[in-house]
Amino acid sequence: MARTAVGSGENQSVTRAIELLNLLADSPEPLGVRDIARRIGIAASNVQRLINTLAKTGFLERVESNGRYKIGHRAFRVGSAFVEQNNLYSAAMPELYHLASLHITGFLGVLRENMVVYLATVQSEGPVAVTHRPGSQTYLHSTAMGKALLAEMDDSRIKSVLTARPLPRLTPKTQISVPQLLKEIETIRRTGVAISEEENRYGFFSAGTVVRDFSGAAIAVISGAVPAAVMKPDDRVKIADQVYQAARNVSLKLGAPARQREAPYKAGRKTR
Repeated sequence: MARTAVGSGENQSVTRAIELLNLLADSPEPLGVRDIARRIGIAASNVQRLINTLAKTGFLERVESNGRYKIGHRAFRVGSAFVEQNNLYSAAMPELYHLASLHITGFLGVLRENMVVYLATVQSEGPVAVTHRPGSQTYLHSTAMGKALLAEMDDSRIKSVLTARPLPRLTPKTQISVPQLLKEIETIRRTGVAISEEENRYGFFSAGTVVRDFSGAAIAVISGAVPAAVMKPDDRVKIADQVYQAARNVSLKLGAPARQREAPYKAGRKTR
């Protein structure tokens, strides 16, 4: 994990404490003091002082069996406050559960620092699980969520975002040509739905549509994913329409003005 630079006006101890919490939140297992120190690049003695404070306040917990540390109950409470105070989450969750009832795994995400950040996942009862932990990130160019968000930007910003660093080719179907992505985005703007077919992960088809607030601005995105192996020929259009309707319902709950689709998604229309 790269060490975060501390700028002027920031408190170094707070910055390092947040970095430590982020490290443990992303770790699949508890970590010891020396391992944490190595990963964030500061002395073990400094890490121990941070841990002592965070553990005392409930943000970290010590695993008695091995003396390592994991995220504590107080950190969960802070995260839960985001959910409780966020109208977007409460408006979106019923729609994600409805998608799951249709055998579509539903996702809610937002744009942060040119990445999609997952806020929620509702797993369908399908045979293959496709989950993402809240707070995890994914790419704009390879996901239906990301491409739906890109379509809200003007072309100059899209080019700036997509050329800031090399685009990773995650599967053989991942589109990394910026001109081709721009052509695809033209279609997304007409249909209101972005498609990713095995571009981010093998074996999955997904569709994504933005969520709008009362002003009409895109503030989030909803997507739905299904295993490609279980899809019938006409399922792509159905899934795209169901995801579009889910996002539209959330937008209306948030006071967004009703919008008419210029050209509903049709399978095979996507530009590659």
